Formats: sequence, C-alpha cells, structure tokens
Amino acid sequence: MVFEFKTVEELKEKIEAKDLALSMEIYKQIYKAFYSKVKRKKVTAFVAKVGSHDVIDFILERNQWSTSLKTCMDVFANNDLFEECIEIQKMLKEL
Repeated sequence: MVFEFKTVEELKEKIEAKDLALSMEIYKQIYKAFYSKVKRKKVTAFVAKVGSHDVIDFILERNQWSTSLKTCMDVFANNDLFEECIEIQKMLKEL
C-alpha cells in the first residue's frame, strides 16, 4: 500500500504519532512475511509517496520486527484491536 503525504514533515508527524493506518500496514506486512513458506530476512513495511514524485520504501530487517510489532501492539491496544494484539504476542514468542 502506498501512503501519500504532501511533505516529509507530514510523514514524520504520522510516524511519530504512531498512526493507526501505518501501524496496521506494518503489522500486515510483517505478518505475511512471518507466515510465508520462505523465511524472509526483510520486509517492505510500507511505501510513502511524498509530494508529486518522491517515493520512499520503508524496509524492516528481521531483527527490527520485534520492536515494530511491540509498537503496533501498543497502537492496537489503544484502539481496542485486541485480536491483532493476541496474534502479535504469538509472533513475538516465535521471533
């Protein structure tokens, strides 16, 4: 999924605010990679388009997945998305 932002500052604000949509996309991409038959070492967490032409791929190495999932779990807990929190806990135990 490509997220569009007018400026880099807007993108930074969304990341720092732990935006729900970004967190959900990060979770989905790690989930797909985690349960893939091929053991993946990295994942494109999300793609950001800034302005009219700059495209940035946010890539997470496998050693970053745990921290990212914990952050996603905090965001999901604050938004009452408890099924996703349970799934993240299962994934964290195996990472």
